[in-house]
Formats: sequence, C-alpha cells, structure tokens
Amino acid sequence: MVRALFLSLTIVILTTGCASLGTMTPPDVSLVDLELTDVTVFETTGTITVRLTNENPDPLVIDGAVFKLYLNGMAVGKALDAERVEVPRLGTATQTVNLHINNVALAARLATMLEESELNYRIKSKLWVERPYGTRKVRLDHQGRFSYDEERGFESHLTKPDGAAADDGDGVS
Repeated sequence: MVRALFLSLTIVILTTGCASLGTMTPPDVSLVDLELTDVTVFETTGTITVRLTNENPDPLVIDGAVFKLYLNGMAVGKALDAERVEVPRLGTATQTVNLHINNVALAARLATMLEESELNYRIKSKLWVERPYGTRKVRLDHQGRFSYDEERGFESHLTKPDGAAADDGDGVS
C-alpha cells in the first residue's frame, strides 16, 4: 500500500516536471555583427555577435552554445562558447563569440560571393538552456540576407526562421 502510494506520487512529480519543460518558448538567435580578426591560408578567425531574445516571463540561463554560420547555403564556420549567459525575462542579451572560418571550403565560391550584391546567411544554433529540472538542448535556425548598394552601403533583410514556433493566438509574433 505504502509502496503503491509512493510510486503514484513519484509518477505525478515526474509528469509535472516534464510538463514544465515543455512550456518554455524557445529563445531566438539573430546575427548582429561579424568581424574578421585574423586571416591565414587555411583559416580565418573572427568574432560574431548574436542577439539572444527571451519571450518567456522568467529569465533564461544559457550554459553553452554552438553556432554554425552558412553563407549562400554553404557552411563556412563554427563558433563555440562555454560561457554562461542570462537573458532577462521578456528581454534580450548579446553574446560575442570567436568564429573559425574554413578558408578551403570558402575559397571555391568566394569570388562569386564578392561579385553578388546580395549575400544570404543562416545561423544554426544549439543552446544548452538551464531549466528547473535539468539542462535542455534547444536547436534554432535563423536566416537573413544582406544586400549592398553603392549609395546606402550594407542593409540587412531578415526572413522568418525555419522551424519557428507556431503562433499561439495571442496576436504577438
């Protein structure tokens, strides 16, 4: 009898814990800046600054991240960060991360990319988000486009991220 009661109570607690993990709105990651710092024959290093957006009523603690950068559909670099970042409730935070770009992969298409007036980018992210019942890996995908005009310089054109959460009917995107 006591064992059955204990087992039932344990199931209720675990079920409640799992349900609370599923109610989090995934954060959004967008590219804010890209700066190249060192160029060698095989690798270019630089920094990217990303904006982390939290639409949740509670702060999010991100304990590690991996960002993969794609230019015109080709994977060109990766940034890893083990730093803990707290994104305030209903707020944003920026994070600057070292980026390593594979010049060999980029070399074949670099001339074509430089001649184009538009450059599509994509940033795929894996974030480890701390939750009350453990750390949760969250995968995100954000795309955008930069265009260059002689008179106006660079402009950013954002597109809707792939796999974006469905609208919950509150009228806020």
